[in-house]
Amino acid sequence: MRLGREEVIGEIKRKSIHLIPGFMAIPVVVWLGNPYATAIALFFLALYSLHELVLRLGLNVDVPIASHTFRVMARREELEGRYFTGTVYFWACTTAIVALMEPWRASAAVMVSSFGDAAAAMLGKALRTPSLPFNPRKTLGGLVAMFLASLASCLLARVPLTTSLIVSAAAAAVEGLTRISILDELTVPITAAVLLQLLP
Repeated sequence: MRLGREEVIGEIKRKSIHLIPGFMAIPVVVWLGNPYATAIALFFLALYSLHELVLRLGLNVDVPIASHTFRVMARREELEGRYFTGTVYFWACTTAIVALMEPWRASAAVMVSSFGDAAAAMLGKALRTPSLPFNPRKTLGGLVAMFLASLASCLLARVPLTTSLIVSAAAAAVEGLTRISILDELTVPITAAVLLQLLP
């Protein structure tokens, strides 16, 4: 089902923040190096973990950066349920990736998670394409967008073409199969990171 113009704009605004780690991946992870990138990722993991605790405890406390992100990005069910666990998952995975992987491969995994997920969400809702038979919450347009954004991310990070194709196809398939929205912040980066680590 095609969403209205306002809903599509809202989704683009919501997911625009999700693009920021992707744009920063190469400058931070590759140019600054793993130790600095790990420290930065840990900083954001701590912020969003603190914010999650504040939400769960029902405290009326603003956490810098995290509270603003929540107000812009949170889905209706997250706003009503007072949780934002997906960002904690994202930064936990990102911290492990940049701490343990070779910088170019680490930046590829972060970009796949950042750009791929955002492309799937924005284009999947903006385009009139069929729902996936194995997951009616996701669309064919979103699946294709996820694959193309992931492929561009891998190639930009100097990953060989064959490996880029495998990683992108696997990440798109996993994103499409993940039925609970916040869990793709775990399934996608873990899949991309493992394959990028194992494949030449």
